[in-house]
Amino acid sequence: MTNKQPKLEIRNLRKSFGALAATDDVNLTVYADEIHALIGPNGAGKTTLISQISGEIMPDSGQILLDGKDITRVPPHERAAVGLARSFQISQLYHDFTVEDNVAMAVQAGTNKRFSLWRNARKDESLRKPAREALEKVGLAHRTNELVSSLAHGEKRQLELAVALSLNAPVLLLDEPMAGLGAEESMLMKDILLSLKGQYAMLLVEHDMDIVFALADRVTVLVYGHPIFTGTPDEVREHPEVRDAYLGNE
Repeated sequence: MTNKQPKLEIRNLRKSFGALAATDDVNLTVYADEIHALIGPNGAGKTTLISQISGEIMPDSGQILLDGKDITRVPPHERAAVGLARSFQISQLYHDFTVEDNVAMAVQAGTNKRFSLWRNARKDESLRKPAREALEKVGLAHRTNELVSSLAHGEKRQLELAVALSLNAPVLLLDEPMAGLGAEESMLMKDILLSLKGQYAMLLVEHDMDIVFALADRVTVLVYGHPIFTGTPDEVREHPEVRDAYLGNE
C-alpha cells in the first residue's frame, strides 16, 4: 500500500442477538488504496458486520467512521451519499429495463431528479454518461441496450457492480461477489476488481480463498464474531491460529 489514509474505520463494534454475540468488539481499518478481505467460517459474523457497516443493522455499541466522520447512525439510504456503496445487495435489478437504464436509474437516485421524470431522463446525458462509464469499467459496454433479463448470471453480477460504481462512492463493500459464478466468470470478476484496485477502498467478503489471496492487500479473519488476526495473505496462510480455526491444511 502507498496511501495510509484510513477511509473506513470500525471501532469496538458489538452486536448481540440474545445471548449470541454476532459481532464481538470488532476493530478494523480499510485504507484508501487497498482491498481488505474479511474471511471466516460460516456463522463467523461476516454478514452481520457488513450489514452494520451498510446501515441495515444498528450495532449495540461502537463506531463506524468514514473519512473520520461518525456514520454509525446514518440511515442506509443515505450512506451512498456520504461515500459508502454496497455491491451485489445494493439494489434490485430491473429485468425489464436495459442494462444502461438500470445504471442510469442508480445515478438518478443519487441526484435530486425525480423518478417521475424518467421518460425524459432516458435522454438525459448527465445520467447516461456516468452510466456508460460504469459499464465500461465492468466490461459490459457492449451490452448497454440489452434487457437485463437476457444477461447471464455472471453478467448480472457485473451489472450490480456497475450500479455500485455509478454511485461514485470511494468505499465499496463487496459482499461475496463470486457467489454462484463458474470458474471462468470468477476469473473475469477477479480481473475486474484488480482493474479497480487503487481507485476505491474495498472491503471484500469472499469464501474463495484463491480469489482472496489473489486480490487482498490485507485479510482479517473473523471467528465467532471476533477478529483473531489481521495481516497480509502470506501472514494469514502461515498463522497457526488461523490455520486451526479456518484454513486447515489448505
